[in-house]
Amino acid sequence: MTPQTQTITDRLVDIKTVCAVLCRSRASIYRDIERGDFPKPIKRGHSSRWRVSDLNRIVAQGGDMAA
Repeated sequence: MTPQTQTITDRLVDIKTVCAVLCRSRASIYRDIERGDFPKPIKRGHSSRWRVSDLNRIVAQGGDMAA
């Protein structure tokens, strides 16, 4: 997929953005990943990224990963 055809929901964001959007700490995000309660990141080299569409789904659920 080229940047021109990539939609906003297909974008990838870093951990700082994830924390800001969900109002959660980095540690709590990674703890939930280890428990299987949060989407695993997509690795780009040494960087971890998450799909905006996954964050939108979490926000739509009220931020409750158990739902």
